[in-house]
Amino acid sequence: MKGKLRHTLILSMLLGAATVLSGCGILFGGGGEEPTPTAAVARPLVPTFTPTAPAAEQPPTPEPTVAATQVIALDANTSAAAQEAPAAEGDTAAPAAEPTATPVPKLTVKQDAVNVRLGPGTEYGLAGTVNQGQEFTIVGRNESKTWWKICCVNGQEVWVFDDLTDEDNESSAPVITDIPAAPQPIAEAPAAQPAPAQPAPAEPTATPEPAPPPAADPCAGIGGDGCKFKLRGGPSFANNGGGELKLQLHFIHSGVEGGQPQGSYFVWMEKDGQKLPISDAIRSIALQDQQGTLGEYNYEVKIAPSSIPGGTVAGNYAIWVLDGNGERDSQTFSVSIPDGQGEVWMQFDQG
Repeated sequence: MKGKLRHTLILSMLLGAATVLSGCGILFGGGGEEPTPTAAVARPLVPTFTPTAPAAEQPPTPEPTVAATQVIALDANTSAAAQEAPAAEGDTAAPAAEPTATPVPKLTVKQDAVNVRLGPGTEYGLAGTVNQGQEFTIVGRNESKTWWKICCVNGQEVWVFDDLTDEDNESSAPVITDIPAAPQPIAEAPAAQPAPAQPAPAEPTATPEPAPPPAADPCAGIGGDGCKFKLRGGPSFANNGGGELKLQLHFIHSGVEGGQPQGSYFVWMEKDGQKLPISDAIRSIALQDQQGTLGEYNYEVKIAPSSIPGGTVAGNYAIWVLDGNGERDSQTFSVSIPDGQGEVWMQFDQG
């Protein structure tokens, strides 16, 4: 009884399930009418986007790195050109400007037979002579700008007086401060005093004759040291064609070492009452003699005929000695120079 009831229940369940599936059209297809197809409505074409595979992931772009700059410490002596960075390849570096050269100071001698000295003054010894038109490089000057130090005469630097030269670019000449002291003149020994004269015994019977008037003193009233220098030699003459007046004079002191040359003396000379252009910057040289055609000398001066009155060397002259202060040191001596005999030698002695 129980088995029959169980079968009946199972059969009822199966029928129910079949009914449900038939209504849904699953088991035996749909039971409804086929739908009537309708005309398709025209639609505008719309582009479609077809997705593509994603591109391979690119590595991130590295940020540019700044190259380290080498810092070079420069000292004060490093040139401006060394501080600049090297030019890029292909660039042309601009040439460095060349420094402007400082003009060289020079001078030209304006007269013949100009004395050059070992220091800036006539109290210094004579180092030689230079002539008109000669050019020299200026290496310095004294503070008052009255003497120039030049190179070179007889292989050494010497000094020349400013009034006897023309200068060029002299502003760049340095001031010379280490100038040696001028030599001191040799002091003269005092003259020996003569012994007092003993009076002559009186003659009781003879009647004395009147004494002659005293001779005029040639050194009275001339000023300076009077007749300190005497003419001991000359004048002597040598033929030079009359192309110039060349004086070669010897200033000595015969009481010192038998005739020691004396320095810083010069002469005043006139022809027919007119002074010759003899510069007081040309002086005699102390302790130094030179050998000339007519004898030893330590003073020389040359004068062109164009600077002599009458335009010729021949004629009558007056000459006297002056000391370093320009004061007269001798009486006046007369000299007559023959035609063509323009080389003249004289010796003056203060002994």
